[in-house]
Amino acid sequence: MKAAPRIPLLAKALCWLGLHLLILALSFFAFVRWQLGFGLDSLLSGSAGANLGEFGDQVLAEIVDQPRDQWSETIQRTASRRNLTAGLWTPRGEVPFPATVPPNVESRARQAMPPREENPPIRPGPGRPPGPDGLRGPRPMPPPGRLPGDPGPPDDMDQPLRGNGSSLFLPKSRPMFLVRGEHGDGYWAGVLMHFPPLSHLPRRPALLLIRADSLDGSGMFFDFKPWLLGGLAVLALSIAFWTPFVWSITRYVRRLTTAADQISAGRFHVAIPARGNDELGELGRTIEAMAARLDHLVSGQKRFLGDAAHELCAPLARIRTGLGILENRIAEADSASLASIESDVAELAALVNEILAFSRAGNSKPAVRDVILADIVQAAIRRESADIDATVSIAPDLTVAADPALLGRAVGNLIRNAGIHAGPRAAVSITAGSLGDHVELTVADNGPGVPEEELARIFEPFYRLDRSRSRDTGGSGLGLSIVRAAIETCGGEVSATRSPDGGLAVTLRLPLQVRES
Repeated sequence: MKAAPRIPLLAKALCWLGLHLLILALSFFAFVRWQLGFGLDSLLSGSAGANLGEFGDQVLAEIVDQPRDQWSETIQRTASRRNLTAGLWTPRGEVPFPATVPPNVESRARQAMPPREENPPIRPGPGRPPGPDGLRGPRPMPPPGRLPGDPGPPDDMDQPLRGNGSSLFLPKSRPMFLVRGEHGDGYWAGVLMHFPPLSHLPRRPALLLIRADSLDGSGMFFDFKPWLLGGLAVLALSIAFWTPFVWSITRYVRRLTTAADQISAGRFHVAIPARGNDELGELGRTIEAMAARLDHLVSGQKRFLGDAAHELCAPLARIRTGLGILENRIAEADSASLASIESDVAELAALVNEILAFSRAGNSKPAVRDVILADIVQAAIRRESADIDATVSIAPDLTVAADPALLGRAVGNLIRNAGIHAGPRAAVSITAGSLGDHVELTVADNGPGVPEEELARIFEPFYRLDRSRSRDTGGSGLGLSIVRAAIETCGGEVSATRSPDGGLAVTLRLPLQVRES
């Protein structure tokens, strides 16, 4: 069964943050669409109104000195630079617009035009003598820079407009509406402009109609860039704000995971940095307390086994001495019974020696140094059995950091274990190679192997596949336990798998060089 991909906690937290911001963005977009459902005129109070007013002033400044028949071309040329369509609109259609105006836009345009006023009568000013037309004298000429009919000094709503060598002050162009055309026919805006007066007539207003294909109107109607930049800024700020917090949690969780892995591998001396009084800090303290308790229990168990084995050595020695004395005094007919007793005593002595070896491997302080791995393996092969067909593939100069005695005992136990289970035709393959800062030594045999579900338990003390626990079917169950205790004491790890030949393959993973304490 394929394992599910591992997703780091930090990635999950950032994904949730991104989803949260996405939901906020969609909610804001829905709110804006709902607001715009009441009408686009609300945008005129912001930058859209200022942009349309400036565009109207720009158009007015460009056409004020031109003949009327060139206005449409000039306006369209100015609008095309912004990917817009624009033109003057009149209620009677005297000036044709360059595009078809939807009915709803035309209705809004008619409403935006101010009512047509009659020209006010020219009345004499106070203190002026009557003129030939019966009125009180001629109308005084305006000051330089103003045309007839121009009202007084400019105010804050006026703009300077230069044309024909004169300086005119006119009301600024004012956006009147912003609406979407019927059936999605673009977005339309109307801007009321005031043309210069002619003779004594007042200023004449005109409506500049502007059309865009999209709501942004090339940044004139609605500029999406500030919203996009604002969203990105909020996203960046949120990530910068939340990442340190989430990172501190995931880093501490990784430390807890590393500590738990060390405990599961039998290394109970773990140190977890303190972390406040939150739940993670309490979990760290609990793991440290659990590791200390387990270390105390396991060390006590090993000490008990060592002490018991040591205490059994003296009685066993006395029993074997007594059996030797009895052998010289009993009749030959009883020698067979005596030999059976001696065999049982020898078996008990071997078991006691294995218990002592297991206890010493786990409790003794190792003398770790750099040793040549090939020499250790060859010595173990010569010591254990010369009948085993052993194939060794190890570089002659490959060194490993370990206690030579403990490593030799571990390799010897693996070779002996292969000979016991694989039988007279045992074939052992011993390979080693460096992998990063570690060396992996694998001892594989062609024996019956171990079922997959039992591989994790074969390193437990006194555990054997044969539930009858007969020595004829596989020793005392301490051989592989001694291997693990010896290698872990040297700072390494042990694992077991099935070999390519169907037997058992045990891998010892040791440091490549001595670690500085």
